Amino acid sequence: MNNIISECESKMKKGVESFKKELTKIRGGSVSKAMFDDILVDYYGAPVPLNQVCNINMSEDSSVIITPYDENATDDIVKGIQKADLGFNPSVDKKIIIINVPPLTQERRVELVKFLNKQTETYRVSIRNIRKDSNDLIKKLLKNKEINEDDSKQGQSQVQELTDKFIALIGSESKIKEEEITKI
Repeated sequence: MNNIISECESKMKKGVESFKKELTKIRGGSVSKAMFDDILVDYYGAPVPLNQVCNINMSEDSSVIITPYDENATDDIVKGIQKADLGFNPSVDKKIIIINVPPLTQERRVELVKFLNKQTETYRVSIRNIRKDSNDLIKKLLKNKEINEDDSKQGQSQVQELTDKFIALIGSESKIKEEEITKI
């Protein structure tokens, strides 16, 4: 049964880490490089991550400077950024791509908070699903008489403690991000 508990904890940790990674893609008050992590560029017919075909730099005046390693890929990089639908409109100036990031409007902030809440609930549900799967495994052990009733109750109690802990973590991460989005 210890294997079930440790695997449950491991899966829940991975879920929270995945949630944190997802949060980096949601723009708060400032732009981060992480927002560009999942953008793919059609580079000579193959989808390649943006950060492998260019250098990405953030400037103080909330603009992003992208310098392609291969200037022939400039148009493909621009298309990849537009296709990612982050709300950015890149412009090309000689050999570099510039993205002027507009400040967030109140309307956009409200949209981002709604999206954040939806993502938060999705990850909470995934944690609850891990709890359900773990509890099912514990119940199966009990049914097969591999553990007794007390061990089953104790195991399910441990799974619930883990669930509460990781759902609280998701909640606190979400709250921090919401404050970042709504801060003017």
